[in-house]
Parts: sequence; C-alpha cells; structure tokens
Amino acid sequence: INSTSFQFKAIYMQELHSVNIYGTDITAKKVIDKFPDSNPNPVIKIDYRGMVKYFNVASTYIMKVLELGIEGLMPKHIMEKILNNKMKFELPIGKKVYLFHTIKVYEFNFFIIYGTDITDTKDKEQILQKLSKYFSPQVYNSIFSGQLDVTINTSRKDLTVFFSDIKSFTTITEKLEPEVLTKLITSYLTAMTDIAIEYGGTVDKYIGDAIMIFFGDPNSNGKKRDAVACVSMALKMKKALRTLRKSWEETGLSESLDVRMGIHTDVCTVGNFGSKDRLDYTVLGNGVNLASRLESSASSNEILISENTHNLVKNEIKCNYYDTIQVKGKSHPIKAFQVIRKVQSQKASQKINAASEGFSLSIDKKRIKDIDEVISILENSIDKLTD
Repeated sequence: INSTSFQFKAIYMQELHSVNIYGTDITAKKVIDKFPDSNPNPVIKIDYRGMVKYFNVASTYIMKVLELGIEGLMPKHIMEKILNNKMKFELPIGKKVYLFHTIKVYEFNFFIIYGTDITDTKDKEQILQKLSKYFSPQVYNSIFSGQLDVTINTSRKDLTVFFSDIKSFTTITEKLEPEVLTKLITSYLTAMTDIAIEYGGTVDKYIGDAIMIFFGDPNSNGKKRDAVACVSMALKMKKALRTLRKSWEETGLSESLDVRMGIHTDVCTVGNFGSKDRLDYTVLGNGVNLASRLESSASSNEILISENTHNLVKNEIKCNYYDTIQVKGKSHPIKAFQVIRKVQSQKASQKINAASEGFSLSIDKKRIKDIDEVISILENSIDKLTD
C-alpha cells in the first residue's frame, strides 16, 4: 500500500459478531530479503545523510556515472527528492534514464532506492512525440487508442470545413529573407493552430500559408455544435490577427497581414486515402470545394459562410447576407453570409464605462442604432493605437 508492505491477520470476535484485522508493517523485512546481488535492477541503500551503505551489481553503471562508492554521499539533487518525500521519480544518469522508487525503512534508519532502466521506453516516447507533430491531436489520439484503423477506410459524415489564407502572400514572400519568412509564417500557423485545437478542430493540412480545418471527425459534438465551434474559432482567429499584425509590421513590411476565411457545412467523405504504403487522413467532396470557394471570395479579414452553415449558427452568431457565389459543378449560385460577431447574452450588461488618463469610453447598447458602425469605429481606434 503506497510502497509499504503489510502482513494482515484476521481474528473473529464471537461476542461482537465481527472480525478484527491486524496489520504489521513488514516493509523492512521484504526490503532486506531483496538485497541479493542477483536482483537484475539497481538496488542502493543509503542512510538519512545520503551516505551509500550498499549497492548491488546492477547499480554499477549508476555509481560509476555519479562517481560514488561505499561511504560516498548521494548528490544533493537526488537527496532533495528523497527527503521531500518524492518516493517515485525519473532521472537521467549518463546516457540512460531511470525510474526510481524510494522506501523509508524506519526500523533500520535508512532508505532503499530501487531503480528501473526506462531508457528504451523514453526513447519510444520521444519518437511518438515527434511523430505526433505530423498529426492533428484528434487523429493521433484516435490512432493510438485503437479508435481509428490505419487502413484505407472512409465514411460519409456531416462536417464543417474551414479554409483560410493570407492575402497577397506570394508578394510578401518575395520581399523577405528566408529566415524572416520562416519566423513569421511559423508564428502565424502556430497561433491559428492553437486556436483550432482549443475549439476542437481537426487540422487537416497546411498548404503554404493556407490552412484547412474540419469539425465533426474523428470527434463530433453534433452537426450544429460543430458548426458553431468552427465559426467561433474563426472569430477568435480574426481577433488574434491584430496582435500578429503588429509583429509583422515590425519587420518593415508595407503589406498588412490580411486573412480571408471560408466555412461550409455539408456531407463529405472523410478517412484514410492513399496507397497501402502511405496514407493521408483527409476530407474529400463538393463541401470542401465550396469552403475553399467561399474563402477565395472573401475580402480582407472577412469570414464568409454558406447558407448551410448559417442555418445552423444564426441563433448564436450574428451574420449579414453577403451575395450569391457561383461554384464550379453547381447548377445554381449559392448564398453567402458575412460573419459579424457572436450574439450577446441577454444577461450581459447593456452599458460599458471605462476611463484612464487620456482615455474615456461610454457605451449604452440600448441607444445604439447601428452596432456594426460602432464596432468599426472601435476597431479603427485599436488599429491607430497600435500603430
């Protein structure tokens, strides 16, 4: 029990119609019984000062790296873990990694340290960690939990697909040194990906500066909630771009960081596509093409969604009708809507008042006739403040 061994004895109490169970701590006895050098794992005995009193043959590598022998003192960083009651800890020693279990033997006033070489396990963990960077977290977890087979396998599902790209990115790349370009695009993709993961999106791929994300597989909260999550994600991305835009401007770029986004909800084919030797987990179908078409039709820093998506999110997301868009393969144009903001809760305060030196703000939402105009004024003010 918690690294302590007990021997139990049950005594029936006839008068009370009960059984009393008595326990005896036999940790010390079991520890001493395990001392033989034949133990394949490192076993080290130290006193309360950290002085080595015994070590078996399996501990030779550890003692050599630590430059210890009998009567030698354990390094301070190890003793701190032991004296702070850290009874289980991992520690790299030389080229190996060990998992140590420590047992206090009060009767004999010493500690027993048991070690297990977990180097191979840690190496495999590092390999898996590197491998995970090539997958969306949802896909990675599904594969290694057994939920997703690593075979050519697809299914038809309701998905909400998102596309985004940076306007005039080709022009931007021509003006930057490779190192600066790499730094900027990495900061952008990292920020956008973190937001996607926060909202539960599956990052399908990066195509240069473009990002493709979908909601609804391998995990889904239902068609409507997936659509709301996707549009909410896009709104947060748009907000995060203000901070990123400032860092881009500091490089001396004349072009601003302007991003277009498109979202569509439809039945798509999702799963593993490819050959028997190489698979790609992705989404195919007209729904994907339509999301991409909406993105390319959007203006700078604008989010366009299809009528399908709008019907699912309109009670939670404020949108304006935008226009009809002709899509290749479709016999008639499709309606597009511009995403404005999340619908405010009725419980939210109708008044906003704030003041500081050189700044004052007073807003009464009940009296505002054109809230979009007010938002535009505030956004322009923020842009001027950050210039």
